Amino acid sequence: MPVHPDAPHVILGVTAGLVTALLSAVSYLISRHHGVRSGGPIRLLVLAHTLMGLACVPATAILWPVGLPLTRGWLVPLVGSAATYLLGQALVFVALRHADASRVAPLLGLKIVMLAAITSWLPEGGLDIRQWVAVGLSVVAALVLQRGGGVAAAAVPSIVVACLSFAVSDLCIVGLIDGLQQAGAGAGVSIGRLHAGGLAMTTTYLACGGAAALMLTMPALRPRSRAAWIGAGQYAVTWLLCMAALYVCLGLVGAVFGTILQSTRGIMAIGIGAVLGHLGWHELETRVDRGTLVRRVAAAALMTAAIAIYVIDLT
Repeated sequence: MPVHPDAPHVILGVTAGLVTALLSAVSYLISRHHGVRSGGPIRLLVLAHTLMGLACVPATAILWPVGLPLTRGWLVPLVGSAATYLLGQALVFVALRHADASRVAPLLGLKIVMLAAITSWLPEGGLDIRQWVAVGLSVVAALVLQRGGGVAAAAVPSIVVACLSFAVSDLCIVGLIDGLQQAGAGAGVSIGRLHAGGLAMTTTYLACGGAAALMLTMPALRPRSRAAWIGAGQYAVTWLLCMAALYVCLGLVGAVFGTILQSTRGIMAIGIGAVLGHLGWHELETRVDRGTLVRRVAAAALMTAAIAIYVIDLT
């Protein structure tokens, strides 16, 4: 049987998508582990994003097209994407203080409920029956996850608002990419979609790093030990590699398939959590019985299916 000429690129794209999901799940474990040891989740968030901002300085310089002007069309969504992303990440870090990563990660799929609520109010943003079915499935999946030894009540508000923040951030990122391309076109600078996407990523983390560096001037957030920087460095490296893999995935297999692959992080987080619990790492993950584990995996798979149904357009 002849091999499709794009097969290697598809394989690489799928691999990058699965790596994205895996690193995303691992990053939640790192934040849970160091969120307490580093003096609190907010300090860890600030230190990690300071490091990521520094790493994105040369990356932004490399990606920046000569002649690209500063315009309101991309600066406003840049601020929006950075602010809502940081808020979402802070709330996830707070939730991880009250619940295992394997319980939090699958519930982040509820972002599609928030996207549905937002887009349904936008002009020409109504959802079709297929998408409403996906929203319903995601809610069912969340309920099943809660019945299978779900997150503590104290973590639920943080997760819900985090999903809303990430949904708004996603919309701002789309606006940022569009704004960069429009600004380039207006100045006679050609910027491809993938190039604009990479620049959107580095400028967003550069903005987050700048905000984090300013927050370090607050005495309560200053690192008190070398361990705080080590934990922040581990999270920063893991998360930036995750984002790099995500952009490779999106560039090779597209946003639709990439989103589905990324949503498998819930299943991976549950699998990693089960292994850690079995090995006795109970400060990271609580050990559960086989029945609870099966219910969680089934619910996480249902959440992934809901996201797939939501993003795939069969028309």
